[in-house]
Amino acid sequence: MLIGVQRAGFVAFPVSPRNSPAAVAHLLTKTGSEYLLVGPEPALQELAATALGIMRESNTALPHKAQMLVFEDLYNNAPVEFLPPVHADFDDLTIMMHSSGSTAFPKPIAWTHYRQIMSGRLPYHGEQDLTGVRFACHTLAIFHAMGILQVGFQPCVGSIMTTFKPQSPARVPAPDTMLSAVATTKSDLIICVPSFVEEWAKVPASIEILKKTKGIQYGGGPLAKEVGDQLIAAGIPVFTMYGTSEYGVMNKILPKTVDKDWEYFDMPEELKARWLPHDDGNVQLVLMPSALQVPSVLNIVVDGVPGYDTNDVLAPHPTKPGFYKVFGRTDDQIMHSTGEKTNPGPLEAILNQDSHIKCAVMFGRGKFNTGVVIEPAPEFIFDPVDKEKLNEFRNVIWPTVERMNDYAPQHSRLFKEMIMVASPQKPFTYTAKNTARRAAIVNEYAEEIEALYAAADEASEDDLVPPSSWAYEPAKEFVRAVVTRVLEHGVGDNDDIFQHGCDSLEATWIRNSLLHALRDTTKVDTRRVPGNFVYQNPTVDALATFVASLANADGEAGSEQERAVAFMNSIVGKYTHDLPTHIPSAPAPTAEVVLVTGTTGGLGASLLSQLIQNASVRRVYALNRKSSKPLATRQKASLEERGYDLDILSSEKLTLVETTVEDDKLGLPDELYEELRTSVTRVIHNAWPVNFNLSLRSFEPSVRGVRNLIDLALSSPYPVPPQIVFVSSIGVFRDIDVSKPVLERTLEARVAAGSGYSESKWVSEAILSTAARERGLPTVSVRVGQMTGSLSGAWNTQEWFPSLVKSSVYLGCIPILDKTISWIPVDSSATALIEMMTASASTLHLAHPRPVEWRAVTVPLADAFGLEQVSYDEWMARLEKSGRGLSAESEVEMMRHNPALKLFDFFKEAQTFAGRSPEAMGLPQMDVTEAQKAAPSLRVMPQFSGKDAMNWVGYWKRIGSLQ
Repeated sequence: MLIGVQRAGFVAFPVSPRNSPAAVAHLLTKTGSEYLLVGPEPALQELAATALGIMRESNTALPHKAQMLVFEDLYNNAPVEFLPPVHADFDDLTIMMHSSGSTAFPKPIAWTHYRQIMSGRLPYHGEQDLTGVRFACHTLAIFHAMGILQVGFQPCVGSIMTTFKPQSPARVPAPDTMLSAVATTKSDLIICVPSFVEEWAKVPASIEILKKTKGIQYGGGPLAKEVGDQLIAAGIPVFTMYGTSEYGVMNKILPKTVDKDWEYFDMPEELKARWLPHDDGNVQLVLMPSALQVPSVLNIVVDGVPGYDTNDVLAPHPTKPGFYKVFGRTDDQIMHSTGEKTNPGPLEAILNQDSHIKCAVMFGRGKFNTGVVIEPAPEFIFDPVDKEKLNEFRNVIWPTVERMNDYAPQHSRLFKEMIMVASPQKPFTYTAKNTARRAAIVNEYAEEIEALYAAADEASEDDLVPPSSWAYEPAKEFVRAVVTRVLEHGVGDNDDIFQHGCDSLEATWIRNSLLHALRDTTKVDTRRVPGNFVYQNPTVDALATFVASLANADGEAGSEQERAVAFMNSIVGKYTHDLPTHIPSAPAPTAEVVLVTGTTGGLGASLLSQLIQNASVRRVYALNRKSSKPLATRQKASLEERGYDLDILSSEKLTLVETTVEDDKLGLPDELYEELRTSVTRVIHNAWPVNFNLSLRSFEPSVRGVRNLIDLALSSPYPVPPQIVFVSSIGVFRDIDVSKPVLERTLEARVAAGSGYSESKWVSEAILSTAARERGLPTVSVRVGQMTGSLSGAWNTQEWFPSLVKSSVYLGCIPILDKTISWIPVDSSATALIEMMTASASTLHLAHPRPVEWRAVTVPLADAFGLEQVSYDEWMARLEKSGRGLSAESEVEMMRHNPALKLFDFFKEAQTFAGRSPEAMGLPQMDVTEAQKAAPSLRVMPQFSGKDAMNWVGYWKRIGSLQ
């Protein structure tokens, strides 16, 4: 977006969402911003609305507000018209940034095109070749200079930025998710704020991942010396990035080596620095305009020449001339380990207005958050060792602290537990002007400050009374109270707290509060609870489910599988505890009305085509998710691609509906929902996200959609509620003996544990089984095996077998297995599912009842392309070799021709489990005895042959996937 705005000839101004509404209003007014793009997250929408309200009250011209575009809007198959080039002069503005916002009104900082171009020269002053190097930039904020600089210098050196996959709402970075992404993207160098590094240093497994990189470059604040020393000792290079928004990076980027003096850095010779003497042999850095860079702000005159006073105090290295480390600030600004800054002066001034306070001194350099040490007014002095009096004092001054918090940016807020009271034995010292000697006071209380931060790691809202029972409902009430207390405002039970302003500090407070309550009232070993559970469960509802599952798991956090099973069962309980009762009020229907979800994919398109052509079906409601393209357009493209009759789109039977099934009443208008409630006789629930990297928590909206369909069915007026056919998956069989066919019956949760996708399918099966048992709802869960292409040969090229074929053509060999395949064509699957709408069994399997040998399809492919037939081990060895030693660019190009590399882990796992099942790729053999009774078409289905394989090849050639 930023580059696009620049390319269009506008000035981009990324604004930090951590600013207060008043600060945002000030920045928009000060810069004369004409357009305001706002992300979809509720917290951003609220911030923008409040800021615009402030501007409206002051009769300030308002910018045009628009929704921020998301990835899917920008990158689709629509034709692109490029804008004509826009001429710009070097001195024209191109980017605005702003200062840290540590006061109510941060200052805008302007960058010209020249400034941005010069940032591309920064690596020239380092000592490493960065071409092709992958920089992990997952946590860099684009409103921060560290983020903007990457946009400037990385294209100039040919390096690569790795980031999280685009998604909306945006992913909230956490140390563990970033490190996982670093490993997944095979990043070489990590750029981040110190707080992430300090979290990684606590975990031995994280250290091992970091050892595989070329190092960490931190910036935005100081890194704890003991952490840097630990990483250096472990052989992990630690590089400092020292700079400001007003100037850019000031030290040499990425020296060749670093040693125990990692926190010291030198500067390029071209940088014109002036060193003003400071206390204790330190120096104050002033930067003058030079060929390397011209500061955006000129705030001092040195020898008659305007320059930029950084207000940074640097300490020279005792034995290495020209090397310095950051010692502190001349303006008392506090630099946190998160990269944020707090200006204590205005905040202390608010606190000092309280009659109970003589003087307040804030601290927090190099720490995650701010704290304050307060010297009480003489008549209120007490010994803070007395915890009861300490709590009383905190409560007395809390209204003033809240007023300060309203004024402060979010990262500068004070929590009650971070208020320290001065000891009568260690009174504050003051200057002749009666101002507190800040540095001396912070130094005097250094030991107590460290102890306070250590205690804060375990701090919580411990005055909230835990529930007497940890069942779901009381657990939810308690979680809601904790979240409301910490955030200082309420959120909906299903609202993502991180999209409503929760930051990493508040997440820590929520985590500690919940663990404190569990520790005091249950036998849960909270030391074994994952530290990132708030990030993994970012709603009140999700947190309640998580803590309830912990509390009810026999007192132990248990093994990973045990925790997963407990969580799966708790989700089932959550969505079955208040099932409605079916109350019939109308006679039986005379014709079938079918609601089917997910009709734009392969199976869904076939279902839709066959249902419309089925004479016994009077009407079909096809429910699909909303998208940037109209549903009719998407449905037509899907049918056309697979060779289905497009005339069905004009059928009077068909009603296409864009909606969100997990929303109340399926996200439908009342009138349409009532129409479905009183007419639908069958439901085929086919829509489901296919992402094997997501957790069960991420699939919960889909699970909620299952419950919503149950509610719809049980509200039917017909004597027998609509049967729900749930399209489950062979993927539920993760931990089961597959040496013999798996029977068509319900499963224990442990069988599906280990993957969010398989867990979500099992949970949905269990919810439907409960609804059938307790409310008499007809349901059938159909576990679908491997499906192949449609009658036209259309088979998604992203799936594993099409990828295997294309890579085999590239490698010149195809694997031959002594295995069978029970694959089933997608059209045959759709036919069987429609027949299963009247099944009496609750669980069915959908696979080919007459398997064939793997060779039946691979030998014809080998003959068609002249491929060598090799063992699976040999094929894997050649595949692995083809991906070795590739640069980032050549790897991307290689995967276009050799797509099995993208699925290498899948094929490797199949190699590992090859011997456990007679079915190819280690897949389980599914018994289909009951399925054949319910679906007569299965009994007469022809076996696969080379003709089918060549049909797929014909499709792949038609679309250009194969030559």
